[in-house]
Amino acid sequence: MHIGFCDDEAEVITEYKEIIEKICLRENFEYTISTYRSGEQLLFDLEEIVPSMDILFLDVAMPGKNGLEVAKELRDNDYTGEIIFLTYSKNAVYYAFDVKANNYLLKEAVTEGRIEEVFLNAAELVKEKREEYILLTGVGEHRNIPIGDIRFFEVNKKIVTVYYGNQDFEFVSTIGKLENLLFNKGFIRISRPYLVSTKHIGSFSYGEAVLKSGEKLPVGRKYYKELKEKMKDGKK
Repeated sequence: MHIGFCDDEAEVITEYKEIIEKICLRENFEYTISTYRSGEQLLFDLEEIVPSMDILFLDVAMPGKNGLEVAKELRDNDYTGEIIFLTYSKNAVYYAFDVKANNYLLKEAVTEGRIEEVFLNAAELVKEKREEYILLTGVGEHRNIPIGDIRFFEVNKKIVTVYYGNQDFEFVSTIGKLENLLFNKGFIRISRPYLVSTKHIGSFSYGEAVLKSGEKLPVGRKYYKELKEKMKDGKK
């Protein structure tokens, strides 16, 4: 899970980041945290944030672009993550609905227990969304692809092609990042370039996997044992 904090006060980021890290460790969440000291700094990483950041804690009153403007720009660029406003600003709460905010927390009133409740609810929504779709970003295009439709990913240097339904789509990523993103979603590495959905595998042998679609993909020697065990156990 990728979590972001955007606040112009470093001590605020430190305080709430420690709370979230404690929750993640207790709940055994795999997580990374990114921090930003301004809306402009966050939006500079827009192409990375749109497909990868699951939960964003966002201040409203910041120098330069305020949090509402930042949230609107994110949504305009197809950001579907959970936005949680964490701010001293009371007057912006009604505008938060316009950018589909998950919640609106006031720093002077919020308790650690309330932060935990809101964060865990957001994390559950992230889990539900990941079970259904994966958002991938290509050149000037975003695609929200049903995970169940994906047969396999193929990597060529830094270009990854996803094959799903009767379509394919190229984007920049790594197989390692995709393995982490699709952890426990029924995907397995069968060779260095290929990450495959086990439910789409029709048959396999020492050197080859044949998909139900008829596509044939090579199975690397070092990956065969894990593939055999996973298919035998029926882990989809």
